[in-house]
Amino acid sequence: MLTIRPDFVLVAVLFWVLHQPARIGFGAAFFFGLLADFQDGAVFGQHAIAYVIGVYLVLFLRLRLLQFDPIRQAAQLFPILLTTQLVVLLVGWLAVNPPSGLALLLPVFTSTLLWYLIALFMRLWHGKGAQDRA
Repeated sequence: MLTIRPDFVLVAVLFWVLHQPARIGFGAAFFFGLLADFQDGAVFGQHAIAYVIGVYLVLFLRLRLLQFDPIRQAAQLFPILLTTQLVVLLVGWLAVNPPSGLALLLPVFTSTLLWYLIALFMRLWHGKGAQDRA
C-alpha cells in the first residue's frame, strides 16, 4: 500500500525542539516515538529511536536552522527527515520485515512540505513576514 502521509508527530516534535528546546527534548521525542510505534503497530522502539536521532540532529543544527526563512529551513530539514525515515526502515527491516521499495520514502517529501507550511504560517502569524520583505 502506497502511503504519502506525512509524519505529523515527528514534524511537531522537531518543530518544538527547534523553538523550545528547554521544554521538549530527547525524553519527549522517545515518548512520542513509542506512541507512534503503538499507533502504527510497528516494532516497539522503532520510531522512538528515529525520533531521538532526529531531535539530536535538530539540536545540533539549531542555531543554523533558526537563521533561515521557511523554505530554506525545509531544505535543511529534508536530510534530517530522510535520516529518521531511513532509521525507521532499517530498524523495521532488522526486526521484522524488509522494506518493499523506495516508495516508503515518500512521506519524507510530504513531511518537508508540512514543515514549510507550518514554519511559514508561524512566521506570518508572529509578524516576521513583513520585516523580511522590507
